[in-house]
Amino acid sequence: MYNKTGIRILKTAVVVLVFILVSLTWFSISASALENDDVLINGTGMYLTTGGSWSFYQGYELVFKGLSSSQSGDKVWIELLLNGESMDDTIIREGEYFVYASNSNEIFNITVDTIYAGSDGGLVTFKPVWQYLDPTLPEPDMTQDPGSVDRSNGSLNNSNSSTGDKIENTAGFGAVLFFFCMSVAAIFKVHQKKNR
Repeated sequence: MYNKTGIRILKTAVVVLVFILVSLTWFSISASALENDDVLINGTGMYLTTGGSWSFYQGYELVFKGLSSSQSGDKVWIELLLNGESMDDTIIREGEYFVYASNSNEIFNITVDTIYAGSDGGLVTFKPVWQYLDPTLPEPDMTQDPGSVDRSNGSLNNSNSSTGDKIENTAGFGAVLFFFCMSVAAIFKVHQKKNR
């Protein structure tokens, strides 16, 4: 009833469909594993002006304390707070990173991307910024996005004009799209071979 070409195309379509379903299942498991891998902020960017601060999940806050300019380069003084209490502070240059660990668990890994010095203060961009779950603290409220803190009234300011990049998590989407495109290309190639 079916000719050999039709059977081959049907077999190829079934194999590609199974491949797509297995890929989607694997990537959905991988994305959920990433979410459960204690990553709260995964490599986003942010910026602060002198005296500004950024609130993170679980009560952490990063404060840009000051800026020092010299012939050897600009340096920034940053301090990490937990619920208002100082946990660590450091002075670092562009390209250097700040790592904070608690009980042998890395909690923060933040790189100073660029420092801009001006007559009335400075601006520092951080990228990438990683925050991991602190297992000694209560689970974070993931419905609230981190952002800059307006110290004049103690409120959280989440407008993009003052906080830099918005934090988004689209883990696995690029890989799923890649495998979908590869599957379509494979079907097209097999179909071309059959029509020769």
